Amino acid sequence: MGTETLLVKTNTSVVLTGETLYCQLYCLNKTTVFSDISEIAYLEVINDHRESVFKTKISLKNGIGSGDYFIPTTLTTGNYKLIAYTNWMLNNSQNNFFEKDFTIINPFEEHINMVIDSTSKKPEAYKNETENASANILLNLNKEKYSKREKATLVLAKILDRGNYFLNIRKIDFIPANSTNETIATDVNLKQNIQVLPETRGEIINGYISPKTANSDLNNKIVTLSVPGKNFIFKTTKTNSNGKFTFLIDKQTHDSDCYVQLSESDRENYTIAIDKTPSPDLSNLVFSNKTSISNKNLKAIQERSLATQVENVYFSQKKDSLVEAVNTDFFFQPTEKKYNLDSFERFRTFKETIIEIVTELNFKDYNQVPSLYLRDTKYNITQSPEPCLVLVDGLQIQDINALFNYNAYQIESISVIDRPYCYGPKIFNGIVSIITKNKDFATIYTDKNILKTTMLRPEPAKVYFEPKYETSNTHNRIPDYRYQLLWKPNLALTSNEITIPFYASDISGDYEILLEGLTETGNYVHFYKTFKIE
Repeated sequence: MGTETLLVKTNTSVVLTGETLYCQLYCLNKTTVFSDISEIAYLEVINDHRESVFKTKISLKNGIGSGDYFIPTTLTTGNYKLIAYTNWMLNNSQNNFFEKDFTIINPFEEHINMVIDSTSKKPEAYKNETENASANILLNLNKEKYSKREKATLVLAKILDRGNYFLNIRKIDFIPANSTNETIATDVNLKQNIQVLPETRGEIINGYISPKTANSDLNNKIVTLSVPGKNFIFKTTKTNSNGKFTFLIDKQTHDSDCYVQLSESDRENYTIAIDKTPSPDLSNLVFSNKTSISNKNLKAIQERSLATQVENVYFSQKKDSLVEAVNTDFFFQPTEKKYNLDSFERFRTFKETIIEIVTELNFKDYNQVPSLYLRDTKYNITQSPEPCLVLVDGLQIQDINALFNYNAYQIESISVIDRPYCYGPKIFNGIVSIITKNKDFATIYTDKNILKTTMLRPEPAKVYFEPKYETSNTHNRIPDYRYQLLWKPNLALTSNEITIPFYASDISGDYEILLEGLTETGNYVHFYKTFKIE
C-alpha cells in the first residue's frame, strides 16, 4: 500500500484575527504523485504551548482537498504552526505529519508582544518578478491597472502543464511574510506494526462497550450509529471479544451530532464510549520566539484590521455558499413503500395513523415492552419474534412509548420494508423509517442508554463569495474592503485555456496573482504577476 505525505499551501503566512486562512492540500506518494490511499486528512493549528487550538477534517478526492479557518479574536498574537496528517501517515516511524509556520496578529491586544528578529532582512520593495516573460504568457491580464470595483479578466494559457492548481489574488501590504519553511516528509518508513487504519473509504469511528455488571459478554453485540437529519446516516456494526467496535462512514453530510447505542435487549447493562481521533506526538515541535514584524508595520496592520472589521460587519451579505452533498439515498432505497401523510386524511396520534394508514404495521409486546411489527402483507405472516428496526429521522428508537403520543401532524412520511432486511452484521425483521417535518425528533427523544456525542466531520465543500458588480446593484452601497480578491482551490488544468473573471475592491494599491500547483508528473510550479488598483 505504500506511504503517503501531505503538502499544504495557504493564501498567506501572516493572518489577522477576523481574517480567513485558506488552505489547499495535496496528499502525495512516490508512485502515483497524488495518493489514492486516504480519503480524510486532519488539519490542526497549534499554538506555541504545543496546544491544538483548532482541528478539522478535510475530504480528499484523489489526494486533493481544500479548507479554510476563520481566525477568532480569542487567539493571541504569536507564532503558530499548521500541521496536517492522515491516519495512515501516523504509522510512519518518523516525520508523520506536515508542518508549516505562520503568524497570527491580534490587533485588539493592548501590547502586541513582538520580538524583532534582528537577523531578518528588511522587506525590499517587491522585485518585479513579472519580467520573466513566461508569467506574462501564462497569466494574461486584460489590463495592468484597474479602477475600483472594475471587472478584471485573467486568462490561464493552454500551454500550462496538466495538473491541479490554486489561484490566490491578494493585496501586497508589506507586513513581512514568514520565510516559507515547510517540512515535507520525504524519507518515510512505515512501522512494522500498523497501529492506525487508513481511512480509504471514508471516516473511521472507533469505540468500545464496557459492562456494568461482572462477567457480561462483550462479544458480538450489535452497535448502531445515527447522524440524524434530512440526509441522515445510519450504520450498524458489532463488537469483538474485547467489546471494541468500528464504524465506517462513507457518506458526506454537514451534521456532527451523533448518537451511538446498543441494539440489544440488555443494553442497559453496558456503557458506550467513543475513542478520540488519533493525533501525532507534538512534543518535538520547535517554535521561533521571534518575528520579523515590528512597530513600523503597525500602520499597515491597523489599515488591514480596519478593512477586515468592515468586511465582517457585512458578512451576512457576502456569505460563502455550501455545496450540497450529492448522495442523498438512504441505505434501504429504492425497496421501500412510502406513505406521504399529507396525501391521506390526518390523524392526531401516531397510533391512529398506523392503524388507519400504514396497514403493514401493528403493535405487540416484546418482553413486556410495546413494540412495532411488520406483516408481510402478501402472505400475512410476521417473520420473527423480534420487532422491526424503527428509525425516526435516522435515529434508532428502541422505546416505542415515545412515539405513541407523538403529534402525528409533525410527521412528514413513513416508509416501510415489510420483509427481513440484512444490514451490516444483523438481519432486521423489516424497517420502519419515519421522517418528521422539522427533522428534530432526536432533540426531544430521551434514552439514557444512548451516547450522544459530537463528531468531527469533514468541512463541507464551499463556493467562496465573489461580488459581481456589473450585473446587479445589490452590493453597490456595501463597502468592499477585500484584501483577498480571489481564492480558487482545486483548479484542474487540462490543455484548454481558462478564463477567470474577478473584481477589484475599494482598496487601492499593489496586488499579486499567484498560480501554484502540482503537475501530473509531480513538479511543483509557481507563477507570479502583479497589478494595481487605483
